Amino acid sequence: MGKLNFLLAEDYIKPKIYFNSKHIPAFKTAYSPDDLNQFDGLDYLTELLNSSKGFILNAFQIDYYQSLPRLITRTLKENRSYKKLYILGPELSLSILKRSSTTVYEKHFHEFGYINIEQDQNYVVEQCLKLLKEGHILYILPEASICWYPEPLNKFEDKFTPLCSTLLSQKAGVPIISSASTGNSDKVNLFTPNLPQQYVGDFELRIKQQSESIYSLLESPLTDF
Repeated sequence: MGKLNFLLAEDYIKPKIYFNSKHIPAFKTAYSPDDLNQFDGLDYLTELLNSSKGFILNAFQIDYYQSLPRLITRTLKENRSYKKLYILGPELSLSILKRSSTTVYEKHFHEFGYINIEQDQNYVVEQCLKLLKEGHILYILPEASICWYPEPLNKFEDKFTPLCSTLLSQKAGVPIISSASTGNSDKVNLFTPNLPQQYVGDFELRIKQQSESIYSLLESPLTDF
């Protein structure tokens, strides 16, 4: 009996290790009928929003009402995500977008960040890379996509037309998802994410290949650009 008591006592004082499965809450995407009528390819967007990595959204459609940025920030807030969306463009475009948020509630709820590409080029690039590596989202306006050539893109202009998003994608190692208006309608198409590791060769060749891959999407009969 004494031996039994000893064994029971020994078992009692042994540290017990419990293995509990780690529960990761599902990413909620409560897209409304209006969202589904306005956008195609939301599954691609959901996949990127649910990832811990940052990403770039190359917008090629004119979106005065910021419908896509609003959809993204709403989804992030519903999931209590740490991610934040930053709109990248020239000062005039950003001023117009800021004025379109007419109420205090809208400004507080959507909480966009804005990055003016007319600032010091090196500073803007470094700021963008830092945000992407932290897992945030860069929304590049159409006028920035095709007109902003920070170094070394300005050295490639005579050879091909580079996209600024490819520079950031290659340096930060993050995907690009492009969006453009669907032909003959107001619907916006979100394309399959473009991954930087899909391209091989030196830096210039990778920028060229990735830029051409994105431009090819815009030549699709489904788009109106």
